[in-house]
Formats: sequence, C-alpha cells, structure tokens
Amino acid sequence: MEIIEEVDRRRQTIKLKHPETGYEELRDLLEGRMSFGSVHEDKYLNDTEKGKVQARITTVEGYDNFTKEKMKMHLEIDKETGEMDLQIKTMLITDYPEKYRHQKTVWYYAYRSLFDKFLYGSVREEFKPAVEDRVEELLDRLREALEAQ
Repeated sequence: MEIIEEVDRRRQTIKLKHPETGYEELRDLLEGRMSFGSVHEDKYLNDTEKGKVQARITTVEGYDNFTKEKMKMHLEIDKETGEMDLQIKTMLITDYPEKYRHQKTVWYYAYRSLFDKFLYGSVREEFKPAVEDRVEELLDRLREALEAQ
C-alpha cells in the first residue's frame, strides 16, 4: 500500500554566470553538498547544435521506515541566453509493506488505512516543513552558486 502526497511545486528561472558548467554545479550540489540519500538521473540530453541541456533528476531522502521524500526536477539550460529553467516537484511517499500474504488482504488494507488516518498521518504532517525547507535551501544554494549578478 502506497500513499503519495504532493508537498511543493516550484518553478525558477536563473540567469547563469557560466552556462556551460550549470548542470555540473547542480549535480555537485545534489550529490555532495546537500547529501541526498540517492540522486538518480532519469534523462540527460545535451544538444550541441541548439546549445541546450535538458535533464530529469530524481532525489530520494528517507525519513523513517515508512516514509521518504521524493523530489523530481526537470531542468533546461539554454547556453545562448545563459538561463536555467528549473521545475521541482516534491512528494512524501508512505509505503506500507506487502511482503506476506496477510498483508495483501482487505482487512490489512483497512487496518493500515485507519492507522494512517488516525495515527501516522500526523507524523507525516510533521515531515512537510522539512521538505519545504529542503526545497528552499536547494533553490537558495543554487542561486548563490550559479546566478549572475
């Protein structure tokens, strides 16, 4: 059983100091300086003729046994104009185990639904400010590292 809840959605256009290194800076920020649990590149396209870089990056950070934060980013860098268009969507995903036969029954599903609604839902609500803060920190660090003055 999986419960997906969207927390935040942002779009940002950043004027870059060095458009040719913008993507590498973003990857370094995600993998090294912010230390996400995992950083996965879903798609990467470097069109040298048009001078554009497009990428989809997914990051995952675990909070406890059931819940993790998933951040999906879509970015497009136009090297001619020196701009990066970044779209970020963050979600909290709660995944209850279904390894055993009894965990796939209707009764277990009902139990988990009630457990989530009355007990665990409030715990997940406490994770939302941390997710929003992480998005804000990412955008601030990105602007600080990449933005032209």
